[in-house]
Amino acid sequence: MSTTLTPTAGRPRAFDEEAVLNQLTALFWQQGYGNTSMTDIVEASGVHKPSLYRTFGSKEELFATVLRRYLSERMAMLAQLRAESGTGIAGIHTFFDKFEEFASTDEGSWGCLMVMSANELRGSTPGYEDFSVENSRALHAQMTALAALAFAGSTENDALTAQRADMLSLLFFGLQVTIRSRAGAEHVHSAFASIHALVDTWR
Repeated sequence: MSTTLTPTAGRPRAFDEEAVLNQLTALFWQQGYGNTSMTDIVEASGVHKPSLYRTFGSKEELFATVLRRYLSERMAMLAQLRAESGTGIAGIHTFFDKFEEFASTDEGSWGCLMVMSANELRGSTPGYEDFSVENSRALHAQMTALAALAFAGSTENDALTAQRADMLSLLFFGLQVTIRSRAGAEHVHSAFASIHALVDTWR
C-alpha cells in the first residue's frame, strides 16, 4: 500500500539530499524494505515526512531511488576493483581477494542490497519494476569483463568467456547470500577459497 501523503506548502528543503540517501541506503540495507517504517526513515534521516515526500515521493519511490543509486555505485566499485587487480588469472584472484577484504568490513558484511531486496520483493517495486533484472545484467557485464582477464595477452575465446561469466555471476550472487547470512568469517572465507580453486583450473 502506498504511503504517499499530499505534499504541503513550506520552505524549500534545507538538507543534503545525497547525505540523506546515504543514511537511508544504510537503513534499508541493514533492515530490509518491509522492516523499515516511515518513522525509521524520519529518525535516520532527521528530515520531516512532508519534506521527504516532497523530495522523494512515496516510500516505494524513495526506495526505487535508493536502489538505482546503489546499483550504480556498486557496479562502479566492482569496475574499480577489477581495474586495480591487473590482468590474467592472477588478476581474477586479486579481484576476489579485494572483494573478500571488503566483505570483512561492516558495510561489506551486509551483503548486497539488490540481492537482499530481490529476495524480499521478488525483484520489483513500484517505480522500479525490473530492478532484479537490471542488477543481473549489470553484474553479468562485470563478470564478463572479469572472466576476459584470463585471456589477456593471448587469443580471446568469447564462447568460453561467456560460459565463465555465467558461472562467476551465479557464484557472486551466492557469495552475497552467504555474506548476508552472517555464517561466520570461516564459512565466508571457505566460499571465496572455492572460487579461487575454480579459477585455478582456468590456467
